[in-house]
Amino acid sequence: MNSRRDFLKQAACVLGAAALSGKTLDLYAQNNKSIRIAGRVPGSNMDGFVSPKLQKIRVGVIGIGGRGYNAVQRLCNIPGVEVTALCELIEERAQNAASYMKEKGFAKPKIFIGPEAYKELCDSGLCDAVHINTNWESHATLAIYAMRAGVHTFVEVPGIRTIDEAWEMVETCEKERVHCMMLANCCYGDDEMLMIQAAQLGILDELCHAEAEYIHETRGGDNYQAFQARDVIFSSLDMLVRNTGATYPMHALGPVALALNINRGDCMDRLVSMGSQAYNWQEFARRKYGADAPVSRVKFECNDFNTTVISTVNGKTILLRQCNNVPGPYSRQYHLYGFKGRLSANPLQVAIEEELGAGAGWMGEKELKEFRNKYQSDLWKNWGEIAKTSGGHGGMDYMMDLRWTYCLRNGLPLDTTVYDLASWCSVIPLSQESIRNGNKPVEIPDFTRGQWRSNTPVGDMSVDVSKL
Repeated sequence: MNSRRDFLKQAACVLGAAALSGKTLDLYAQNNKSIRIAGRVPGSNMDGFVSPKLQKIRVGVIGIGGRGYNAVQRLCNIPGVEVTALCELIEERAQNAASYMKEKGFAKPKIFIGPEAYKELCDSGLCDAVHINTNWESHATLAIYAMRAGVHTFVEVPGIRTIDEAWEMVETCEKERVHCMMLANCCYGDDEMLMIQAAQLGILDELCHAEAEYIHETRGGDNYQAFQARDVIFSSLDMLVRNTGATYPMHALGPVALALNINRGDCMDRLVSMGSQAYNWQEFARRKYGADAPVSRVKFECNDFNTTVISTVNGKTILLRQCNNVPGPYSRQYHLYGFKGRLSANPLQVAIEEELGAGAGWMGEKELKEFRNKYQSDLWKNWGEIAKTSGGHGGMDYMMDLRWTYCLRNGLPLDTTVYDLASWCSVIPLSQESIRNGNKPVEIPDFTRGQWRSNTPVGDMSVDVSKL
């Protein structure tokens, strides 16, 4: 393993981006206002980082619950990918995934079982990359170990739960020179990719503000039953008992952060978070299971509706809304505000000013269809039908996995980096800190340590079928 790790590092030094210039270091020193990064100096920049091309990517899937099992199914059907290893606490889950692979004619994977089995998988030499689908609290621990083993690391949301974990993820990634990407599937939705591309092309001119929401009713019976049984594997309700703030901001924040060039020309610098009282979760439990049920007697801290406002160094703002316990349809909407107009996603609406000061109304059906045809991402134009039939949240999961595997096979930078993972997820603990301290503003660490000034915006997110 050591020789393999050394080889990867040496090759990455040749292929990857150069370290910060002295000018950038000076800029960093002049603008280092945050006490949260005191004593930390820029490492080897992971923006634009590329690793040696992999003709075939050997992937180990860690965590084979519902999300992990679906990941096995998708990865087996992506060109150039071989699922070589599975890791689980419950052997039956891993065996079910292995049975699926056998039934479909794929090679038998090596199975690792137990709480420390992920270490054996990472050290086995069987995998070039790991796909982590375990409980939230274990994500950072497993990802850091995988990177130190010299393995490219792809981790489900959220990538971290604390600021210390975020810094350790960043510094480990920079030191080991391997990819670390959070599997933020909502960045790969059809409307989201169109929105990001339109922003990058300047369709709305300079952007000044963005809004995003994640409204998802999750008060299902399974969560409460698992909580009452104290499921040793994981219950997401535990997080709602012990935490507040924006507990799951990545799906809302990710796409607008890419549209606003966060960590690539701009940087989030502070936030303020507010939340309504914690009532609906517990009241639902009382009505469904009775006042004496264990879940009904535990006090929930998580607010029913969270609103978090973020400012950036360049004077832009982001408004995030999250609600997971009010009856109603799933909603993941995004809004961009620019000098020339507005663009909303899910559903797509566009208003562009044709003449200065003339105002603008929403495009009609015909004009909107033409706009979609013109600015829809090539990924969805060429792979949309395949993605939809391959499952994974309407095809987003397939698009995400198709893109990162394509990048690894062709020696390309990934769409998002460890800096995105750290900054997007830092909203979780920082919004909680803001609420617990009377809704006071909280500084957001600059995980790039000034390197965002020279980092390049996300580029072409397409896949050339001739290179698969």
